[in-house]
Amino acid sequence: MPGDAGAALGPVAERLAELLRASGRTRIPRSAVRAAFLRADPTMVGSVDARRNLAAVLAELTAAGVIEPTDRADDGSPPLPNSVRLLRTAPAPAPQDRTPWHAELSWAAGLPRPSPTLLQVNEWLFRHAARAVEVPLRERALEITGDEKAFDGRLPGALSLATLRARRVVPPLHREPLPGGGPVLLVVENADTMDSLLRALRPEPGAVGGVAWGAGDAFTASVLALREAPPSEVRYSAIRYFGDLDAAGLRIPRRAGELAVAEGLPPVRPATGLYRALLEHGRPAAASSVDHADVEWLDPALRGPVRDLFASGARLAQEAVGAEHLADDTAWRAGLALD
Repeated sequence: MPGDAGAALGPVAERLAELLRASGRTRIPRSAVRAAFLRADPTMVGSVDARRNLAAVLAELTAAGVIEPTDRADDGSPPLPNSVRLLRTAPAPAPQDRTPWHAELSWAAGLPRPSPTLLQVNEWLFRHAARAVEVPLRERALEITGDEKAFDGRLPGALSLATLRARRVVPPLHREPLPGGGPVLLVVENADTMDSLLRALRPEPGAVGGVAWGAGDAFTASVLALREAPPSEVRYSAIRYFGDLDAAGLRIPRRAGELAVAEGLPPVRPATGLYRALLEHGRPAAASSVDHADVEWLDPALRGPVRDLFASGARLAQEAVGAEHLADDTAWRAGLALD
């Protein structure tokens, strides 16, 4: 039953309610709710706290009588409803934001509730813009927000590197070409698995023209190295990724993919056959954290088994798909061809 329909909403809940109403739908599926939540609070894009904060905001909207969640939910932690139903009763609109915006952030004046990150940037501009010199982006992020990774991935809203007086440092992406010059680049999280895959693919590379070492979290930035590939290198039209099955292992390609698309590169998609092989042959080990937020980056057929794995508090290291398995079975090649 709806709670206190007159309860005041926090800024993120208020913005999410506006976005849900603007959809023109009465019943809204979880994927659309999550997408609207990330628009309502761009600081949650790529955050390990996104699922927990979304659950809290949905509870706030439920208590205020804005939505009614379905009884069925996923198996995440915390669980999220499969869909929500918008109720007719809505809280009174909150007062408009009256923040004085720096001229370079004038576009933010149209936001009903600006994110905390934008407010921090706004304050920094008033204090330091006149004398700030260009520095690496993570240095600026640490200065403004206290979190050096705050601006990794896509910048929120219309925020630009020029406004931040910053440059995005693109680390090198080590990649090895394969015979045939196929259009697919396979990116592998860890070096040992990259070596095994290179040896397995060289005799029959198929559509895979190169294998790259993602080097863990470095790939969230090094993906942009593909923009500056030398003329002698194949221009890849598809990027496939294979990493560990844990929270970080899925967060890395999802964030890299968002940045890639924003910069005109192909999306980063899962190497489905390799992940399926990992689920079949991996040895579960205890995970340091449980986060289902990025499971939806995987192909639909893999999401359920991976949620079950995470719900059990376990992870799988990609090294389980090693040289012997790659030589014995070719099913792992599924998903490496162009669609």
